[in-house]
Formats: sequence, C-alpha cells, structure tokens
Amino acid sequence: MGKVEKIGNLILWGLQGFLVFLLIFQSSFALPLAGIGHLHPLILHLPIGFGVLLLGLFSIKKQLASFEVLAEFLLLLTAILSTSTAIFGLFLAKEGGYEKSALDWHQWSGVAVSFIYFTWVLVRRNLIVGAALGFIALVIAGHTGASITHGEDYLRFGAQASEITSASVVFEDIVQPILKAKCESCHNDQKTKGALKMNSIANLMKGGKHGAIWKAGDELNSHLVQRIKLPMNAKEHMPPLGKAQLTPDEITILRLWVKEGASFEKKLGQYSPDFQKLIKPAELTISTKTYDFSTASASTIESMNTPYCTVYPIANESPALQADFYVAAKFDPKTLSDLSQVSEQLVGLQLAKMPITNESLNLVSKFANLEKLNLNFTSINDEGISQLAGLNHLEQLAISGTKIGRSGIAKLLPKLPALQKIHVWSSGLSAEDLTALRKTFPKVIFDAGYIAKEETLQINPPILVNENLILRPGEKLTFKHTLRDVLFRYTLNDSLPDSLQSPATKASIAITNFVKVRVLATKGGWRASKPIDLRVYKSQFIPARMDLLSKPDPKYPAAGGASLMDFIAGAREVKGVPNFTWLGFKNADLDVVASFEKSTAIHGVTLSYLEKTDTGVFPPTRIEVWAGDSPTNLRMVASAKPIQPKEKKGFSPRGINIPLANNAYTYYRIKAVRLKSLPSFVDEKIKDSWLRVDELLFY
Repeated sequence: MGKVEKIGNLILWGLQGFLVFLLIFQSSFALPLAGIGHLHPLILHLPIGFGVLLLGLFSIKKQLASFEVLAEFLLLLTAILSTSTAIFGLFLAKEGGYEKSALDWHQWSGVAVSFIYFTWVLVRRNLIVGAALGFIALVIAGHTGASITHGEDYLRFGAQASEITSASVVFEDIVQPILKAKCESCHNDQKTKGALKMNSIANLMKGGKHGAIWKAGDELNSHLVQRIKLPMNAKEHMPPLGKAQLTPDEITILRLWVKEGASFEKKLGQYSPDFQKLIKPAELTISTKTYDFSTASASTIESMNTPYCTVYPIANESPALQADFYVAAKFDPKTLSDLSQVSEQLVGLQLAKMPITNESLNLVSKFANLEKLNLNFTSINDEGISQLAGLNHLEQLAISGTKIGRSGIAKLLPKLPALQKIHVWSSGLSAEDLTALRKTFPKVIFDAGYIAKEETLQINPPILVNENLILRPGEKLTFKHTLRDVLFRYTLNDSLPDSLQSPATKASIAITNFVKVRVLATKGGWRASKPIDLRVYKSQFIPARMDLLSKPDPKYPAAGGASLMDFIAGAREVKGVPNFTWLGFKNADLDVVASFEKSTAIHGVTLSYLEKTDTGVFPPTRIEVWAGDSPTNLRMVASAKPIQPKEKKGFSPRGINIPLANNAYTYYRIKAVRLKSLPSFVDEKIKDSWLRVDELLFY
C-alpha cells in the first residue's frame, strides 16, 4: 500500500468516525464555527463529479493499463469527498430553516452515499457494483437536495409564461411568478427560512415567525416591502446576498400590489392606471431572458464579492450577472478589474457615485454583453464616454449628474445600436439640447427627471426598523428615513401628532408598556408626511417560566404557557391551516402562573388578546392579578375589566395594561374570565364565545 493510499485511508477512517459521532449526537452537538455549514453546497459537486467519472471509467477499462490502480484511487477520493459533504450537510441542517421530513430523506440518502463508497474501499472487490450503487445513491441524494433548495417541482418542464392582458388575474399571472422565481427557493415545503413558506396562498396568508408578511393597503408597514427595499448588504435584505435579486420593476409590482389591497382575485383592469402602465397589458410577460454564454462557477462569483461590491445572478438558474458597487470611499479599482473573470456573463453594472474616471471606462468597455450601465454622478466627460462605443447589447445607460454634454451623447448613441433609454437628469443638457437629441434619436427615451415647480412636496412616512412590535427589555421602537436630517414627531395617546409641537425624535422612542403609537416624518422645506399607526407591546421583565393551570381548547393549544412569553404576535387565521400562535379557551378561563427566579417588583401586566366578534371571539370580561412569594399563598393585587365591543368586527388584536403597586413578588397568577353570554348582534349560528390570548408581558 502506497504512502498516499495509507494517508487517504487514515483520513477516510477519521471522517467516517466523525460522521457517525455527529449522527449519534446530532440533536445535541453545537456548531464548531458559525456558518460552517455553508461549505456543504460549495463542495457537494465534487463527489458527484468523481462518482460519475468512476462509473464512466469502466467503459474504457480495456484501454487503460493501470485501470485497477486508477479506479481504486478514484473510489478512495470519492469516499473522502462524499463523507466530507455529509459532515458539512449535518452542520448546515443544524442552522435550521428546513422541513424535517424532506431534510431526513436528504440526510440519510447523503449518508448512504458515503457509507457505500466507504464499504467498497474496505472490500476492494466488484468495484463496478460499488460504483453503480454509489452513483444511484448520488442521484437520489442529489434529487432530494435539489427539492429542498428549489422546491418539489424543480424538474417540471414546459411551463410557459402566459400573455398578460387586462383580464389577467394579477396575483396568479404577475405576482406569483415573481415570488416563485425570487423567493420560493428559500421558502417552500422543504426549506422554510423564518418559518415562512411562500409556495401557496394558504402559506402566504399564514406568514412566518414574525406574523403576516404584508398588511393589505399598507406597504410601508409590510415586512415583504420593507425587506426588499433594504440595502443589498443589510442582513435582513431579501432576497439574500448571492441569490437572484428583484429587478426595480418587480419591486414596484410587489409594492403597488400590496398598496392596492394585495388581492388574490382582482384582475389587471381593476388596478390603478399607474399599475396598469407598469405592466403594459398584452405586451409584458414575467419571464427570464435566455443567454447562450456559459455560467461562471460559484467559487469565481464568490471570490469577487466584497463588503463594497456584490456580484449575483439576475435570476435563478441564469448565467447572466449583475455587479453593484457601494461606498465611494472604499472603491478599489482592482475589484472592477477583477470583473474581467466574468466579462462574458456581466450584463448589469452599477457604478453610481463611484470615483470612476475616463481611464476606468476602458475596463468597462471590455464587458461586451453589458445591457445596463449606471454611471450617475461620476467624473466622466465627453472624451471618456466615447470608449463605450461598441457595447452592442447596451439597452440602458445612466449618466445623470455627470459633465457629459450634447456633443458627447450625439457622437456615442449611433455606436450603441441596442440602446433604448438614457438617463440624463441633473446633467449639462439644456432644454434645447434635449429637444435636438430627441429629434435626432427618436427611438431612444431621454429621461430628464422631474422638473421642479414652485410647490412644497410631502415627505414620505417613516420607515419602521423593528421587525417585531413586541419589544424585549431594553429594546426601543426605531425608525429611519430615506432622506437625511428627518425629525419624527409622535404621540402615545392615540391623538394625531403635530408637526411642530408633538414630542420629537431622530431615531427611536422608548416604550414602557402596551401603547398605540402614531408617528410622522418632518423636514424643513417639506410638508409633514402622513402618520403611521402602530400597536406596540413592551416587556420589561421576563419570567423564568409560565405554567397553565387551565386547559386550552385542543383547536388552539399553541405551545402552552410558553407561547405567552415567546414574543410572537398572534397571526390571522387561514382556512384549513392550523394556527399555533393563539391560546384559545372555549369551555374554560385563562389561568396561568408566571414564576420569577427571585422577587421582582413590576409596575404592571399587559395581556394581549384577540377581538373578532364576527366569529365569536371576545375580550375577557374580567382580569385578575394575584401575587405572592409562594404559589400556594397568593393574594389579589389588581383587576381590570376590558371594554366589550358593541358591534360585529373582524380581526382586531388588542392589549390592556393593568397597573400594579410597586411591590416585589416571586409568583404572579393571572386569571382572565371569558364572556359567558353572547350579545344579540352575534350571528345565531355561533353558540359559544372564545377567549384567545397570545402574550402576557410584565412592565
């Protein structure tokens, strides 16, 4: 046995032993390094390639003098790589976000691959049988893995983009294809990042761990819109870095769809003119452009990504790439030069506000397949822009805020045969220049931007930073804005904020307990924004545990007492989908004991409950708070009577604060009495009332 073979066998035995150890203790072992599981998709193609090569080797067996030596070497190498892949796969599974049954199938099929190759390394007989069995196991493991990554229907062929007309159902024909292309790979039945599935209407309505992903008619407070509008390098940006990104048109489609009601049935003709103009009925289809050039390797793309430059596919399974640069002070010309590795695949390049000079454009001109180029607010001029001549695929060019004038544009455009649109606002072009250029190039759209008038514009509303409106101890309600030097005015008493006199903040508001917050944005020279309204809950003290003394209805068990302190807001119900965010009581009252590790002086208790009178869900008629230092010796320290509704209403989450004297106790028992007799306005078919609660907070 050669030295290399001995070393290889030692490595294989060590890896197999480690794999068995991880399988035995997979429920309890901790990741050795955060993110280490991401090596799994990076190396999994290696055992596949060598496994196929090993099996194919038998077709030319007679032509190889050293066939046995080569086959045994490939078998050993495949065994080592498949075992390593299985180990990193277990690490990746530990990071969560995958559906258990699908994950189990992929895990054990992957382990089977490594065990088969390991076994044949030991027996060293009938190598073709081992190679064939290993190949079959690779196919099964590859299929189950691809199903997790891309969804169960990733192998379906022949789906065609439907023609969009005024009679098209917007969700089915326009919105859903976008979600399928850009979101489902991480949010499907097999892979559920953030406990969110986006592969059906029912799953979309159910939402994720933070509740509903949109608020119909309210784009500003919809998680879906907030996440896709975050900066590319933000941790919560969706789709995540490295995945195919939403185009500006796709973002606008999703934003307007939410703003105009997020309907699953409305047809395109029923939407606003702005929405219909964006879609262009009978012309636009939601489809991905095909390219005939090869795909760059994942490792090559990854090597070019830095904190200040992101390179990513423009769509799933597309070889075409987009590169975006950020932070002018951190711009490195070498990073731009390195893009030459993907010069064939690069179709989009964003260089706005970067220190790009005429010399830099020589590099840009090498990207022959560029379709979109953004050079806004760079230092280029008429002389430098001429270097872009010959970009025969360039469709959009942005040169706003540059020194390029009429002469430079007039000389360049005849040499850009595919150009459709050029952005030239805030440039050196006069109205006469634009008129002349539009006449000379009638097929090109000249975007000169908004021409200011004597008017005061209204500023956009604040952007909520918090993902969850149930705030933990020390957490504040935080806002931001797309403009600088914005001042937020707010109220905590349900009154409309005054843009001059209401309390002000530049970033955050300290919340003490459940409250309705109304906040608007103000800035000198602008009209104040429309206010946004938020129901915010706050916990100042978290008990060690909560124990239910009463039994919830089997239809709404949630997670027992633990669900009252999980900081997950109760979600809307979707017909036919179990809802585990609410504790529901139909034949009993809520009775729960919160236990602290030591005596804790709290200022009050907040109970979050649901009011949905159209289905018989009512507030409690009375809430009692008992306290003491022994669970068997408590006394009532406070009580409250929530306001009962007088009319039929839909889904309405509520909260009530119950103040307490500032005395320290170890145990707090809360009793919430459900409504026993339904009022007359409730439908006759509803016989019993419900009490549903989701959080019990201490402030």
